Parts: sequence; C-alpha cells; structure tokens
Amino acid sequence: MVNNALTRIAHWLAAHAPRILHESLNPSASEAQLEALEAALGHHLPPDYKALYRRHDGLNEDADNFGSFFYGISFLPLAAVTAIWQHRTAATAPEPLRRAHPAIKADNAQRPQWLCLGFDGSHVWLCVDLDPVEGHRYGQVILVDEELETAFPVADSVVALLTEFAHDLEHGHYFLDPDALADGNEYLSPDAEIDLINWPSTKRWATFG
Repeated sequence: MVNNALTRIAHWLAAHAPRILHESLNPSASEAQLEALEAALGHHLPPDYKALYRRHDGLNEDADNFGSFFYGISFLPLAAVTAIWQHRTAATAPEPLRRAHPAIKADNAQRPQWLCLGFDGSHVWLCVDLDPVEGHRYGQVILVDEELETAFPVADSVVALLTEFAHDLEHGHYFLDPDALADGNEYLSPDAEIDLINWPSTKRWATFG
C-alpha cells in the first residue's frame, strides 16, 4: 500500500512538480541504514515507515530545487532523523506539553521515541510515535507544535499519511508556491483547508487542538 500511494504521488509530481520528483527527493535509504537506526532506537520500525524510506530517503536540501513534501514541510532523510534522535536522547530535562490528545504522552515534547519525519523549519514537527499511550496505535503519525505546546494525531500510520497526501494532491489541495517559483524552485504549499502548520485556523485540524 505504501508503494501504491507513492506511485500516485510520483504521477502527480511528474505532471505538476517534476523537479521535486527528480531533483529534491533522494533515492532509497540502504537496508544497513534502516537496521542501524532500528538497533539504536531499541524499537522496531513500523513496516510502512521502512517501506517509505526504501523508496526515498527524504528530501535533499542541497539539491538545485528546494522542495517540500507532505503538508508543505520537509521530509527528513535518515541521517537527520538519527541526529535528532541522538540530540533528544542526550537531553536531561523533559519539556511537558500543555495540551495533548489522549493517544499521546504529554510529559515530554522532545520524546526520543517520537521519530521525526518532517519539520517546517520553525516549530512544527511530524513524528512517528513509537511510544503511544497504551491501547493506541504504534506508529501513528503525530503533529508536535512546540510553540503552542500541543500534540495530536495526523494519521493512524505512515501509509495513511501517504494515502491522504496522494488524495489531497489529486483533488487540488496543493499548489506551487509563487514566491518559490519566482526564485526558480518548485515548492508545494497546501491550501488553507488542510494547512497543518497553521492548524488552529484550518478546517481539517482546528478541532484537534
């Protein structure tokens, strides 16, 4: 199912944003990289997470085209994921959240078991939750807004995130940012209805906070 969603995404990008597809997206991560991350974490990586990285190892920020991915944010390569995890495991003082969905532990906004997947460059993270509240979904994808000290689920799984991304692309919920185009870059921006970064004022996400 991951490959099906990624194929739909690739078809859309080929027609509308080919530089993201051919220049921004990295080729696959190696099995050795995935095994090393899994061993370091001490948690098994969800199969759909591994399937995603077997197709693309995130976005290349040094590419000629500065692009974006789901919800107009970055898609982090495994090297960055590992570096963030190492930084978080070294932190000594937890930073509790002010608000969190019942499926999400609220005692530490920098929880190492939240495997970072995407970042807006400021304060909003997409993470794969490897330590959910008991009874909730291992591998759920969550938003963590550090500025508003809030976290809530975005998708039940990586494959659900990718499937929704494909659907939103196909139904006209993304456009190429005009300012980025003026600078020669293809950069995806979501429309106001699904904008995750500005979630408090967005139809799809406002109720989650």
